[in-house]
Amino acid sequence: MFHRFSALAILAIINGAAMAQSLAPIAPVAPPPPNVKLDHWRWELGLGASVSSGNTESSSATVNADGARLSAHGKWTVNGRLLYAKDAKGTTAEQVAADSRYDHNVTPLVFLFGQVGGLRDRPANLDLRVTAGGGAGYHVIETPETIFDVTMGLGYAQDRYTRPTLVNDQVRTSLGRVEMLLGENSSHRLTDNTTFKQQLSLSPALDSSGLRAEWKAGLAVAMTAKLKLSVNASMRYNSDPGTGLKKTDTLVVTGVQLTLD
Repeated sequence: MFHRFSALAILAIINGAAMAQSLAPIAPVAPPPPNVKLDHWRWELGLGASVSSGNTESSSATVNADGARLSAHGKWTVNGRLLYAKDAKGTTAEQVAADSRYDHNVTPLVFLFGQVGGLRDRPANLDLRVTAGGGAGYHVIETPETIFDVTMGLGYAQDRYTRPTLVNDQVRTSLGRVEMLLGENSSHRLTDNTTFKQQLSLSPALDSSGLRAEWKAGLAVAMTAKLKLSVNASMRYNSDPGTGLKKTDTLVVTGVQLTLD
């Protein structure tokens, strides 16, 4: 029943978007910003680090790489992040994440998407999470200054735990589930040298066994044509992460970003 409802909901979005376009003039797709080349990969490499000593002994480092390739028909993005931190008691953070998504424009306002991702977070008892999914989306706003999209689809997530843990009333070493994918994302050019991006994704399991959610945001200020100061934040939620683990993980990283294109 859940699968049937989800499929009908996705079809309703596509049909509703098509009907809206038939009743109103079709807005042309906004041209890319002047500094973005079509059919060309653009990369942003980021680095953040901290070291403290004395009463508090700790160190941390984070590295991220974000790539985007814009074409006349869609957009391909690739993202990766590595985080490591330790204090006097041992390792406090050890996280590796990577994901990729492709958006294909069916009309100037409607697009289809497919995505895959992977996450490893040992302190959170997550040896590996693999996700895959797809669906449809709608360009609510698309101008050189502001982009805002909403998406809906279906996906699958498979978790493998570092240690057996109690999840969904059963001790498990792994867990797989079919999920609904609900999301929105936006990017904003606030000034000539300041940009802001954010993304919210909700992934409720279709068997009502739990909910995953993640919100990411980033503010970047350009110092030169290639170098930026950045502040990035993320909040990850899992309604049932396992025994002894917190449901919410929050991360804030400040650093520099280098643009390569």
